[in-house]
Amino acid sequence: MKIVNKIKHTLNTGKPIDSQKFILSFQDYKVVSFDIFDTLLKRNVAKPTDVFAYIEQKFGIENFKQKRIEAERIARSQSFDSEISLVDIYNQYGIDYSKVELQAESELLTLNQDMFLVFQEAVKNKTVILTSDMYLPETFIVDILNREGITGYHKLYLSSTVGVTKSNGKIFDLIIEDLCINRADIIHIGDSFHSDYNIPRKKGIAAKHLPTTIKKSHYRLSGDAIEINIINSFINNSIPSTADSYYRFGYEKFGMFLWGFSKWLHESLLNENIQKVYFFSRDGLIMKQAFDMLFDDIETHYLEVSRRALRVPILWKNYSLDHVIDMISPSKMISLSSVFDGLGLNMHDYTDLLTTYNYSFETYFDRKELVNNKKFAEFYQELSADIESNSRNEYDLLVKYLDQHHIEGKFAIVDIGWSGGMQRYLKETLDTLKISNNITGYYIGIADYYKRNVKAVPSLNLKGYLFDFSKNTTEIDKRRPFVGLFESLFLEQDGSVEKYINDNGVIKAKRFSYEYFENGKPTEEFQAIKKLQRGALDFVKSFGNPSIEISADQLFYGLEQTGLFPNKQDIKLFADFRFFDDGEINYLAKPQHLLTYLLHIRQLKKDFLMCRWKIGFLKRLLKIKLPYQTIYNYLSKYK
Repeated sequence: MKIVNKIKHTLNTGKPIDSQKFILSFQDYKVVSFDIFDTLLKRNVAKPTDVFAYIEQKFGIENFKQKRIEAERIARSQSFDSEISLVDIYNQYGIDYSKVELQAESELLTLNQDMFLVFQEAVKNKTVILTSDMYLPETFIVDILNREGITGYHKLYLSSTVGVTKSNGKIFDLIIEDLCINRADIIHIGDSFHSDYNIPRKKGIAAKHLPTTIKKSHYRLSGDAIEINIINSFINNSIPSTADSYYRFGYEKFGMFLWGFSKWLHESLLNENIQKVYFFSRDGLIMKQAFDMLFDDIETHYLEVSRRALRVPILWKNYSLDHVIDMISPSKMISLSSVFDGLGLNMHDYTDLLTTYNYSFETYFDRKELVNNKKFAEFYQELSADIESNSRNEYDLLVKYLDQHHIEGKFAIVDIGWSGGMQRYLKETLDTLKISNNITGYYIGIADYYKRNVKAVPSLNLKGYLFDFSKNTTEIDKRRPFVGLFESLFLEQDGSVEKYINDNGVIKAKRFSYEYFENGKPTEEFQAIKKLQRGALDFVKSFGNPSIEISADQLFYGLEQTGLFPNKQDIKLFADFRFFDDGEINYLAKPQHLLTYLLHIRQLKKDFLMCRWKIGFLKRLLKIKLPYQTIYNYLSKYK
């Protein structure tokens, strides 16, 4: 039996179809007959009986799958040559779960986009009929067909309605007689090698075989759970065959993670009885778009903010050097440009001062040594008056912006993470203004350096989806080895918020020029991320809100594999991306030649510390197969 099933599976497995070849195949026929299931419609499960596993789990019906399969077997054994119905099956089962089954089928059925193109072409100038062996009620099937846009066909021949089947060929005899046509006038298209290809050909009817299983997706979650089964099947069924590499990455890997975060966020907001949520720019835009696609029962807003736009206005309260360093990037190496960015001052306005102290735009400091650097302390002191003056000016405009957006009371904020810095700055501002606030921050992850912000504002309420050091000190920061790559996926297609301006009484965000626009034209990075995000959002919208639960770790796995174990394609897609942060510009993973580093070890250390995808950097540099994650973990100890 196993050998027979393997042969059947092989016969019914193939490559993505060529729609144009299918269209050409029926040009000489008057009537085109389409099978329905696994032809025009696909189930988002690996096998039809997996629907029963979904029902068993969703509705908590013990041993449902086995009992349902056995009930259908008995019903068919008593039907002889005629088709059975759902009523016949549940008469054998003993309990009528037909409504539950129809609900599950409805949730899991989706349009086969590739064959839909063929169907649309056929209905233009052919008589199109639908022919299916199926026990489900005709009214249900018609409703699903209408829902998916499969309309314009002449007639539906359903075995459970007409009483005969494709499997024994009698339904084809019925069609020929009913339509009063010659057998040479019709072609049938379907996925079953037996019922949709061999049988009609034996009846003198032309047939075109469509493989039941077509492998279109490049990435699959591993595991046998029904939830994994559903998400893998959905991606394989729905991803466009012509998708380019960036769109495919978004659809197959990033989309499911956005979907999972949105589900977690919604459940968390309901549990905390929070009805108003602000998504922070820039990373929050795609998060808001995904959330709004799935849910409409929470009031959502998009707040144009940035670390710079929120921290600079409150510096006048405390701009001691150690305090400022604690607010900017946690990297070991700190550039002078990132210090100026953190202060909200334009470095180009201080060229004479830089020259006096022998500093330049390329000056870097070791984080641990900067606070005790006497020369830098003197330099910093000369900036103090400008720091305070600029901070107070920006503070007044920030206050008006927050008032304009009614930022008060109980609400949530959403951002990518990682330490709650912007939440801290916002709360400090509201507290200074004596505006009542109860803020919960929801993030992709809470990193171990969140403590610097909780130290300043102990009441910060932070929650992380993928990892949360504020709740568990033994967590693993899963995005750390490829933080730049991960954050690039969330980029809004606009510049970061610099500060706020008064535009005829309306306070608006002033944005920096968008980093990924050059000479008025979008860069390759811009175009790539746009495609990737479109793929991710298309996944979220199409997948919808099925009743399944999948852990954050499982949904992150595809991104993690790219980040920790990149293949040649991953390196090609992302390594040359630039990453802009706190006034710094670095590549994700663009090492110099190995020989260069052998002669200049210090340059290797600097480039490795500054790159934002360290495992990608190592693999691209060395090129051979090595345990790069282990190497990265070892090197990280000696920063």
